[in-house]
Amino acid sequence: MSARLRTPWFRTDAGVARRRDVQERSRWRTRLTPRSIILVRAETGEISPKSLASVVSSFQAVPDPMQRYRQLLFMAKTLTPVQAERLCDMYKVPGCVSQVWIIPSLKDGLVYYDAESDALLTKGLAALLIKALSGNSPEEISSVTPNFIADLGLKSALTPSRTNGLLNMLSLMQNQARSFL
Repeated sequence: MSARLRTPWFRTDAGVARRRDVQERSRWRTRLTPRSIILVRAETGEISPKSLASVVSSFQAVPDPMQRYRQLLFMAKTLTPVQAERLCDMYKVPGCVSQVWIIPSLKDGLVYYDAESDALLTKGLAALLIKALSGNSPEEISSVTPNFIADLGLKSALTPSRTNGLLNMLSLMQNQARSFL
């Protein structure tokens, strides 16, 4: 038997094969994949609120990353325009490459959002979050974890700065929801 067949191998992030001892390899193989996490969440109902689970499942149903990208652009066009006088620094998303404003309102104990952006893709990301979080209680919005972003399958369609902007939008929306508590 050759040394290559006896030696456990693994791939690094850079794609280079390296050796590992058997104990390390068994730990590495037992890690959950994003797919298994999605299945566990679907079975346990962990993704909450339901509107967020609905958005995640609709994006997971689209197999092609470019189709998901187009879906974001379509969502951007569905947002109603925000009046210019409502676009103040208080609602501006910090740390975002594009200019984005997310404006909250509280009606009957539920939080609703409006958004505006100068970039169509960023506006689509804001529309995604609005569809996922609007109409929920401040407690539900505050308890959302950013884990769902990986489940959307947008990693290949978004640059790191856009992903960071999405996280900043989520953080602002949660802070705004907490202010209603």
